Amino acid sequence: MVPSDTGTIEHRGKLAEGEILIDVRHPADADAQPLSLHSNQLLCIPFFSLEQQIEDLDRQKTYLLYCDKGIMSRLQAQLMRDRGFEQVAVFTGKIMTKS
Repeated sequence: MVPSDTGTIEHRGKLAEGEILIDVRHPADADAQPLSLHSNQLLCIPFFSLEQQIEDLDRQKTYLLYCDKGIMSRLQAQLMRDRGFEQVAVFTGKIMTKS
């Protein structure tokens, strides 16, 4: 992970074991194309709710944020970084969607 003092958010194409994916898409988008992960934990926290739920997250864990275009995930990753989360990145890889 990129150290927090650089101010940049890393973009990653793969999830490692134990990393948590946060889907920050709007609930309508998430419902229309739900994600399917086999071995990693998936949290569905819409971008407009993350700030209110951020204190419920473990700062020792690694989080990768996902949205369709990467813009909202980058903004929310920066929010998490600003709130003291050091292990945060934007997920840019392909994810299976449930059909």
